[in-house]
Amino acid sequence: MPHEQKSKQIGLSILLLVLLFSVVSASDNKFESCRDRVLGILNGTELYEGIDNITIWKYPFIYTGNIQGLDPRYRRKDILTLTYDGCVAICGADAQLQEPRTALAMVTTWIFPLAIVLSLPYEAFHQRDKVWRTLGATVNWLGSPQTALTATIHNFFQIREAHRQAFQQRRPSDEPEQWNDALYVLTCMNQYEITGITSENLKTLTYGLFRPTVYERLEGGRHEHRDRVLTKELLSQLAFQLRMLRRRAVIPTLASLATFLVAFIFSLVLSFADVGESSSVDPLILGLLYSWLPILVVFAIVDRNPVSSDRSRADCNPLSYRELMGRWLYNVRAVMQWRDRKTRTVNWWPGPAAPDPATTETTLHIGRFIGQGRSMQYAGLSYAVMNAIRTTTRRPVRRYPERYVTIANEVHDELQSRPTSWFITAFISLALVMLEVMLAFTLAFNTPTVGLGCWSGSFAIYAVLSSLSWGMSLAFMKPNRLQTGLCYAFNAVAFGWLVTVTILILTGAMNTCHCLTSPFAYPWFGGYITLVDQTAIRDMFKVTTVWATAAGFGLASPTITFGLTVIWWVRCAHLWKSNEEGSDNTERMARDLAIDTTWLVSS
Repeated sequence: MPHEQKSKQIGLSILLLVLLFSVVSASDNKFESCRDRVLGILNGTELYEGIDNITIWKYPFIYTGNIQGLDPRYRRKDILTLTYDGCVAICGADAQLQEPRTALAMVTTWIFPLAIVLSLPYEAFHQRDKVWRTLGATVNWLGSPQTALTATIHNFFQIREAHRQAFQQRRPSDEPEQWNDALYVLTCMNQYEITGITSENLKTLTYGLFRPTVYERLEGGRHEHRDRVLTKELLSQLAFQLRMLRRRAVIPTLASLATFLVAFIFSLVLSFADVGESSSVDPLILGLLYSWLPILVVFAIVDRNPVSSDRSRADCNPLSYRELMGRWLYNVRAVMQWRDRKTRTVNWWPGPAAPDPATTETTLHIGRFIGQGRSMQYAGLSYAVMNAIRTTTRRPVRRYPERYVTIANEVHDELQSRPTSWFITAFISLALVMLEVMLAFTLAFNTPTVGLGCWSGSFAIYAVLSSLSWGMSLAFMKPNRLQTGLCYAFNAVAFGWLVTVTILILTGAMNTCHCLTSPFAYPWFGGYITLVDQTAIRDMFKVTTVWATAAGFGLASPTITFGLTVIWWVRCAHLWKSNEEGSDNTERMARDLAIDTTWLVSS
């Protein structure tokens, strides 16, 4: 909503002003001054805090050990290095805040493009509990992107499968709308928590989805074409309602994602251009840390299913999708009972006098919205149904009731476990996120001083924290309340850590003696600070190869994913395109059969 978007923009602006003020206030580089001070002490021209050219060697202030990553063409004695104690004594223990140029480069190159996070499908804020739902979704998305990607990519793969089934199942003489409607509704329903899963209730779902696709008289029935008209009208109305408030403005949002990739190219220029001593690889490292974000956003926005649990807006009916689909199932069951001669007329949903369809025992229960990785549980209804109709005969819903019962039983059995494809998707999602995070880790680890320091260590911690709930999602198909609470706690800690690390990088708070000596893998790596400028680092150390390799892989992953996803999105567009011009013949037949439409409006 506009008010919430404006508040977010104001808050982001205030944060940026604070960060910029803090970094601009520190224009002098303390380590450059420290290098000059050390050289003066070694030359005997300067005395600092009682340290002269004798005491600097007496105490372990000068590091004389091996330097990892040094180009063999350069001599070890040409490199000035201090131990941690020497750094604290001569340079000072306080942090060197980022230089204004570096800080501004990181802010303009990465923080502004990171506004694409606002493109994620947040909940609306017109109800009080939506704030907490949005907070929980944000924690899941950014605290464990690999877990959210698992759900989002798996769901999008089901949309692709629906696209294929829509062409494979229908005959040349069939109208495409019925299969498009059936499979689109199925993929939408897949994003809700489904309970009350019994073979009988799944038979109702199968009948409501696929009866409209069969034109000729079903074997075993006497009502010929009439029940098809009823179920077709019910299905088309439901599909129309779901499509009307689907995610829109996808192309502009995809264009904003493209700016993220352009920003990555800018960071490469800043990292590799020979601009003197102020050049830095910090923007590239920060960009790699967040390069999984466009992958998450692109899969979320090309999913044209409903992006929240309701369809309420100021000018719209406040009937939720959950209620709408529940009432649809209620009416489908009524048509099926009428067709089977169990009732004389179709007992449509009677309005406010009827019980909530989600609380009845005769239909599936449509629960809370769990789409796009909002909840730590497996959503596999669409996979199970499409797998069942794919593995049956060419016309899987021709015979009634035998084929419907068979499909319902197969779907019921399929929902008892997760398919191999879900686990493959989970590991692909882990690889996509870990590739970017570990590239940032590799870059930080191999940029002098080579070793495990605060930067690389913080990235490794985020990799571990964000993977905890992903591991639990592998172990538990549907976590209980305790397990779900643990997942939220893990994700909240990971999200908080990510935000903290980002602020520390932007402000330069980790540019301290402790962090720059890379102490966490000593004595194998690190344990000293290299007092050379950035130009010397590129010349004396083999960092350009590491930088180029990391940048290449880091840019390739989101770019290739972006391109493939857009291609898939274009191919699947027929599923969510709405047609507001109904068939005159169908509408006339619907009126003749007295189809009740009160289920479409709020009671």
